[in-house]
Amino acid sequence: MQNLLQEVRYAFRQFRKSPGFTALAVVTLALGIGANTAMFTVVESLLLRPLPYANPQRLLTVRPPEEGLGSTSWLSYRDIRDQARLLETTALYSEDVGVVQGKEGSESVVTPGLTPNMFKLLGVKPLVGRTFTEEEGQTGGPQVVLLSEGLWREAFNADSQIAGHTIRVNGKPRTVVGVMPQSFHFPESMGTDTGKGLWMPIQPTTEMQKDRGSHFFYVLASLKPGATLPQAQAELDAIAKRIREEDPIKNRDVNFRAQGYQELLTGPVRPVFFMLVIGLGLVLLIACANVANLLIARCLGRQQEFAVRSALGAGQLRLVRQLFVEGGLLSLLGCALGFGVAVLIITASRKLLQHAVTRGDAVALHWPVVLALAAIATITTVLSSLIPALLVARTDPQPALQTASRGLGSHSVRARLSGWLVAGEVALSTLLLIATGLLFHTLWNLEHTQLGFDTTRVTSFIAMPADAAGFANMGVAQSGEQTPTSVATLFYQPTLERLRQIPGVQDAALITALPLSGIRMTTSFKLAEDPDDPAHTMEARITAVSGGYAQLMGTPVLKGRMIGNDDNANAPFVSVINQTLAHKYFGNRDPLGQKIDLGADSGAVQPYTVVGVIADQVDTGVSHAPEPLLMLPYEQVPASSLYYQILIKTVVFFVVKTHGDIAVAPAVRNVFRQTAPDYAVDNFETMREIVDGSNFNHRLGLYLTAAFAGMAILMVVAGLYGVLAQLVSYRRREIGVRLALGSTRQRILGMFLRQGTILVIVGLGIGMVCALWAGRLVKSFLYQVQPLDGWTYASVVVLLLLVGTLAALIPARRAAAVEPIEALRDE
Repeated sequence: MQNLLQEVRYAFRQFRKSPGFTALAVVTLALGIGANTAMFTVVESLLLRPLPYANPQRLLTVRPPEEGLGSTSWLSYRDIRDQARLLETTALYSEDVGVVQGKEGSESVVTPGLTPNMFKLLGVKPLVGRTFTEEEGQTGGPQVVLLSEGLWREAFNADSQIAGHTIRVNGKPRTVVGVMPQSFHFPESMGTDTGKGLWMPIQPTTEMQKDRGSHFFYVLASLKPGATLPQAQAELDAIAKRIREEDPIKNRDVNFRAQGYQELLTGPVRPVFFMLVIGLGLVLLIACANVANLLIARCLGRQQEFAVRSALGAGQLRLVRQLFVEGGLLSLLGCALGFGVAVLIITASRKLLQHAVTRGDAVALHWPVVLALAAIATITTVLSSLIPALLVARTDPQPALQTASRGLGSHSVRARLSGWLVAGEVALSTLLLIATGLLFHTLWNLEHTQLGFDTTRVTSFIAMPADAAGFANMGVAQSGEQTPTSVATLFYQPTLERLRQIPGVQDAALITALPLSGIRMTTSFKLAEDPDDPAHTMEARITAVSGGYAQLMGTPVLKGRMIGNDDNANAPFVSVINQTLAHKYFGNRDPLGQKIDLGADSGAVQPYTVVGVIADQVDTGVSHAPEPLLMLPYEQVPASSLYYQILIKTVVFFVVKTHGDIAVAPAVRNVFRQTAPDYAVDNFETMREIVDGSNFNHRLGLYLTAAFAGMAILMVVAGLYGVLAQLVSYRRREIGVRLALGSTRQRILGMFLRQGTILVIVGLGIGMVCALWAGRLVKSFLYQVQPLDGWTYASVVVLLLLVGTLAALIPARRAAAVEPIEALRDE
């Protein structure tokens, strides 16, 4: 123990003698350790940490086989709930939005629907009051609501007696039965908005219980203890088969896929973060190689010291342990500084991710991260100290003392090791730079893809009526019921006229499903002249728009005309389709004049005549292929139909094009206060912001990988400079002899530049071979660019050769400036 303390004190004395070496080594390790700790924190928080529910490892979703968060119907949920024997509890939820009316007006909030057994499934309890009862989840049951803690504190002053009070949600009085704690964010797929939302019980309507094609719900279940996911999948396959056999025509596409709930939530970002972890691992290796090079350089400078200590009786184990102590202390200092770096990165990451990634607000330091920090410190100690320790272990006192008097040759084992370490750093940097180049090329392609609409000076926002219907509570007006008055004529038409009169506003329009908004409503249809054929139905996304929408958005009209202001409720019913729908369902036929039948059972009592074809617009994602799209005039959606409730009566997007960059929100809110005072107006965003948000994963990957590559280049510069500088220092005598024998300073300069270039070229070759092999890891992130992209590879080669030349230039000029007489006098 005493020997160890002596070695620690001796190490600190050595650090004080070489403050430049110590600072460079500590900062290098701090960057590598801090960045890796921060990224591990993000990965642990988002991907590895269990969800805050009972038995989270047994939670699974049941959905259609297609990728993404596929929705299902009430009837399918009922069949799964009643027939599955390997599922302990099966519950249902919906993602919905609504309006809460308070003292200061209407406010839009998320309003997920839940079956009462969801709380038992998740194992959560309310902060105040109770959760839903089984009676409240029945058709025609009591109208109740659960508040989030955020909404309770903000809108109701944290009233502890709130249970039993009545509030108005979507125009109806509902009784508050409880408040859920801030930690309850279900469903996580709706983001942090659930922190200020509310929950309502799902009460099946007549349409839900008779139409399996109404997909507005999501199934969550828990496996019974001992049951496995493959077993549950086999049981679900059998249930789907029975459903198809009941009605082979209508139910022919019914299939179920079981998937872990956490896996479903983290699936979209999991590849991004794992790729970044690999990139940060490369940065850490470069940092360790740099510190190892610095320690080797110190070994070269201290070889006489080690030889003397060895000659005086110090054993090889003592010398090796001394180097490991020094490496360990450097790692501890790097960890201390790296922890601060990690905290800064984690704080920035939390702000960046909390609104863009599911559970992004959960990013925080936890004890597993502290253990990871300790593990990283141990790894860096071993990696950075191992090679210097092996070199010291091989120290022979007599040759070392003789070598010290003659200087170091360029072909010594230690010099070659330093060179190979630098070549390795260049190789790892090549990998990072190529990945950065490919991601940059991808983002460039995404941002220059034809969107089908203009993003210049276009601002969007949502408007929701106080009595919003909600997406999941649809219904058709029955015979004898009074048909509701359409809000299209009462509110939207005069509001659009007032918006166009705002100073600085060029035009205004509305659409019920804005591109890249995440709202995706689909419908089946048929051509009115064609015979019924249930086995070959046509499907398309459906949206309603106002006149002038295509002109405002800059969407080309390819054939016919766009929906105009004259297409009102009293005019012939018309529709516009996109290019994809025209190609898919009409082929070589002219779609103009064709009549589209949406089905009388949906409340659409007459067909819509196709009057135009517009260019495809990007919808679900810039890199995703466009889907068939059917557009209707918003004033021609019957108020008694299903489409009215999900298109017109729930949420509508307005788009405003301005002459310049002006503050749109205050003027818009003032207009709504005059024309529709009980409407909730929110979510003001420019179309440019919406498009950038849709590319978030690619942008995040590019920015972080570029940051890692930048750190790697700095370390390569430091490593190459350090190797050549130490060679110049230890070869001063040789340089002096060369100059005395007639060599020119230009030759000396060229010799060291050539040595630096060779190291870079060797590293480039190794790195490019590795990049060719690793190209498949980033292939899924690329868009319209191949992993073997010539421009990217050529750019990396030129950049690293330039960087390597600049890094080698200063030591080379120092070598060329050596005075022969002074060098020969050095001993």
